[in-house]
Amino acid sequence: MKTGGLLQQLNTVTEWITKIFTANILWLFFNLPIVYLTFNLFAIKDPAGLIVNGLTIAFFAPFILFPATTALFGIIRKWVTTDSQVPLIRSYWRFYKENYIRSMIGGLLIVPLWFILVIDYFYFAKTNSPLYYLFLAAGIFMFVFTLHFFSNTVHFHLKLFQSLKNAMLLSIGKPLHTVGITVGIGILFYISTSIFPLLILLGLGSLGTLVAFFVFNKAVER
Repeated sequence: MKTGGLLQQLNTVTEWITKIFTANILWLFFNLPIVYLTFNLFAIKDPAGLIVNGLTIAFFAPFILFPATTALFGIIRKWVTTDSQVPLIRSYWRFYKENYIRSMIGGLLIVPLWFILVIDYFYFAKTNSPLYYLFLAAGIFMFVFTLHFFSNTVHFHLKLFQSLKNAMLLSIGKPLHTVGITVGIGILFYISTSIFPLLILLGLGSLGTLVAFFVFNKAVER
């Protein structure tokens, strides 16, 4: 009995690792241009080149990153709320197609705000202005707001602007959940960049999405 139970637990763990890895690979594959441009940032030394590369990422993000990430949130939502055995590839493609236009329009509204925020953040960081901390806090809020937008998109049947409004109200009105998402994903990012870089390939996107949607789901349940 003990051996059988242990084997069953190992099988469950292996199954979840496989699902997390597969979902992460799907997400990275649908984001290949963004992935390439992001890694290219580390090789560019010229400030003008960084700006051009950043603008290129910002241009493509609504059409590539937002639909792909929404599809990943759709998969994670199924795991958390209803069906942990959802067929990954077929379901990911269905969520991608169903939410493409909505995600793209959301990206067209959100990405310019991100670009302005990032430019201001680096400007004030370079000048050692106290406003640096203000834009750092704004960046954390914007990050959680964007994640809540993805969660709202796949969890509720609402109009686009209602989803944006709900994401903003949730980010402001649930500060502990905002901190929880930030800390959870921050730990995953630290492990991926400083301790175990292979996690970027194996499951950073999937695990980060799992943290974001799990906290979101707990917040809306209350």
